[in-house]
Amino acid sequence: MPHPPEAPAKVMLAIVADKVELWRRILEGYELVSVMTLREAMQRLAAEDDFRMVIIGVHFDESRMFTLLGDIRAHPKYLSVPILVVLSPGQYAFSEIAVEGIDRAVTAMGANGFLNLDHFPDDAEGEAGIRRIVDHMIVSGGDLAS
Repeated sequence: MPHPPEAPAKVMLAIVADKVELWRRILEGYELVSVMTLREAMQRLAAEDDFRMVIIGVHFDESRMFTLLGDIRAHPKYLSVPILVVLSPGQYAFSEIAVEGIDRAVTAMGANGFLNLDHFPDDAEGEAGIRRIVDHMIVSGGDLAS
């Protein structure tokens, strides 16, 4: 007997509003839940229990990315959900040292990975590369290694 198709993975996008369409395009086919504030994110996480991944933008809700990351890792339902922190392309001109510091900090706080999207071409090939990373992280349960 054939198995019913698996429902698309639910992914929370905790990103700034002007990047939502970019992520909807990259993650087409996933069930995407966009949140704009820390409060909204925590309410959705408390009410739902089937998120397979959370993507947090560095500038989410006036840079409350660290707070959201800590709150998710403190939430019993989401101790092991993969979390990817992203720095959107061209948002701000951070030095390489600052970007490295963000990477180390979010990893120390329990994120599974950090992506500086400036390292991906701004085209379909770059978006496909980001999609492959997200797909892999969901399937592997958070492993960012290729």
